Amino acid sequence: MNLKSIIRRKNKGCTIVRGNEFEENILNRNFKADNINEKWVTDVTYLKYGENEEHKAYLSAVKDLYNGEIISWVVSKTNDNPLVMKTIKATIEA
Repeated sequence: MNLKSIIRRKNKGCTIVRGNEFEENILNRNFKADNINEKWVTDVTYLKYGENEEHKAYLSAVKDLYNGEIISWVVSKTNDNPLVMKTIKATIEA
């Protein structure tokens, strides 16, 4: 069938942590919620697009852990703090 797989190398991560401004880990890996809007999580991922996938767009989303619903999302050409803050603001206003 002429199938070929692409073997990707292990990602060493891309987050650079500096300073000492960290928030307490209040979820402590407990990702189950008993009520709607009790626990939200957020993440940013990138999407490649264009003829040769030469462009990237960044998707920032907020998910409710109660039912897995995406409450809000924002797409941007840049992965930065304003993207995340815009997503959080949209979530609160929803």
